[in-house]
Amino acid sequence: MTKYIIPFTFTKDMNAAEICKLLAKHNINIGTQTSYTKNEYLISGTMESLIGFFKDSGSPTMKLVMAEQIRDHVYENQVAAIA
Repeated sequence: MTKYIIPFTFTKDMNAAEICKLLAKHNINIGTQTSYTKNEYLISGTMESLIGFFKDSGSPTMKLVMAEQIRDHVYENQVAAIA
């Protein structure tokens, strides 16, 4: 399965413990912090795991979008894809 690496912004309204639980639940790896001012990290996972993570993340935007829109978001924002 292909793993996608994309940026993820950890906003101030997110609970760190809950996000860590969601990362583990969806088998998402968190990597390098790419921006200290925007609190952005690189995360990686399969398309299915990323879709599940974003739907469960509590982000009001991502909760309302369909899986296809999340898939488009991953494709448009991916840093790399590893087969």
